Amino acid sequence: MYLNQFVEGHSASLNPVKSDHMSKSQHWYDKDGNSCHEVPKAKGGGMRATTIADARKLGLYPSVTTILSVMAKPQLDDWKLTQVAERAYSNPPQDGEEASSYARRTIDGAFEQVSDAADLGTAIHAAIEAHFKGIPVAEGMDAYVRPVVAALEAAGIRIVQHELRLVNHAVGYAGTTDAVMVRDGQQGILDFKSRKTKAGVKCEPWDTEPMQIAAYGVAKFGSVPLCGANVYISTTEPGRVEIVAYDHNQMSNAWGAFQAVVSLWQYLKKYKPNFVSNQ
Repeated sequence: MYLNQFVEGHSASLNPVKSDHMSKSQHWYDKDGNSCHEVPKAKGGGMRATTIADARKLGLYPSVTTILSVMAKPQLDDWKLTQVAERAYSNPPQDGEEASSYARRTIDGAFEQVSDAADLGTAIHAAIEAHFKGIPVAEGMDAYVRPVVAALEAAGIRIVQHELRLVNHAVGYAGTTDAVMVRDGQQGILDFKSRKTKAGVKCEPWDTEPMQIAAYGVAKFGSVPLCGANVYISTTEPGRVEIVAYDHNQMSNAWGAFQAVVSLWQYLKKYKPNFVSNQ
């Protein structure tokens, strides 16, 4: 696995610059699957990022990615340190610059590329969604959309739902999945990922990606999905798309792992949504 691929694969967790990063990286949903990533400020109007204190008060559900954020990511940590070290090496302190100012400038500069990668990944997802909705794709995005459509057709994958918000009341999590798919007569979950790739180097799933798909599948179908897939879209090799498919056994193993992480998250945060149906 190449560390430079983390820029787009983990862009939501790569930016340590802002002090409120932790709260902004957390996503929350209500019992009906409505996003509640922000709440009104107590004073002055406007909105602020939802915190776990708000979630406890409102009975909100953490997103799948919020739960998975408690997992250690040593390769990602190494990537972060490398970015800062390389930035420091190429940008030495200025005359009279204080250590704290230099440290902040170095960190800010090291992660500028993360915002660019995140913006492109968001644009690609929006373009793919637009295509499957039958609405015009943004200018310049066809270069990403057409290869994806061709790859799905070649793999025998049909998209039947997209951008679906899901809640698992029993286990205590929620989230938005990219698509529900059908392949070989079996329904499953599909997720699109933009990646920086290198020629001749195969796309490999991060540890959390099959877990994410399994979690969405159980929330959608009520049981472990029969299949799943990640569709990797290269931003460095135009037209390159790779599909990594998962069978039922792989999904079962991933679901077991995700349940363990849910238990860990709830233990560390001392919080589990307590939803009781009125039906």
